[in-house]
Amino acid sequence: MKYFILTLSIILLVVGCAKTTKEAEVIATLNNHKITMGMLDERISELPEYYQQAASQHKRELLEDLIVEQLLFDEAKKRQIDKDKEVKDLIRKATRKITVAKLLEIETTPRKTVSDEDIELYYQQHKEQYLVPERVKASHILVNTEEEANKILASLHAGADFAELAKLHSKDLTKERGGDLGYFQRGQMIPEFENACFALNPGEISGVIQTRFGYHIVKVTDKLPAEYKTLSEVRENIRAKLIEQTQQDQFKDFVETLKKKAKIKVKEEAFKQNQPEAPADTEASSGDQ
Repeated sequence: MKYFILTLSIILLVVGCAKTTKEAEVIATLNNHKITMGMLDERISELPEYYQQAASQHKRELLEDLIVEQLLFDEAKKRQIDKDKEVKDLIRKATRKITVAKLLEIETTPRKTVSDEDIELYYQQHKEQYLVPERVKASHILVNTEEEANKILASLHAGADFAELAKLHSKDLTKERGGDLGYFQRGQMIPEFENACFALNPGEISGVIQTRFGYHIVKVTDKLPAEYKTLSEVRENIRAKLIEQTQQDQFKDFVETLKKKAKIKVKEEAFKQNQPEAPADTEASSGDQ
């Protein structure tokens, strides 16, 4: 498998070089090979976008990689490893996959653009997908005993600061930020805690709430009603989804067309032989006893 990866890498390099022979500056020679700046830039362009900038700043190191790669390829050719049956088989399979991938790239390139009207129609027909449920923002103080919770609650009613008491007494990891849990929607917290939170209005403090984690006191700091994301918020997401759907449809249609043109025969009995036997009728068996 290592042979395959290296050989494929060399093939890609050679293909890339053929595209960049506009009298580019020769930056290195290796036996009878020339490496140009164009070849180096081509290799960088083949990298994922988030690596390209870093690679551009380390061209000397990348050049060393190309030199080593060429040396290894030349040595492999010298030893006639490219004529090894396993290597030839791997190259054949790679060629097949790359060729098929290119065909699919051609056939699944959308033949029509996704219009603003298409996007708006999809949004209206699938609006429920973009419903953001009611959310609440709350802070809590969690302690081990009901007695401790009641003392803290009394301090809160006397005017003590919720966040400061959370930092002093809460055993929850949120204590460092004053017990702040952020925004959450129904289904994200345990029921008894969640029900208490959604029953409160912003600024209100709960009584003592017992859960399997201990005893909580909750303060709701904000509440957001259920709302739909706007079309402008989801426009590009819908565009990508419609393009993907178009590609899938074109792929299916293309494959169906190929199947109709081809003569395909499947020996179905070959698969029936491998099917597990149907389970015996248990009622009939028990009735015979």
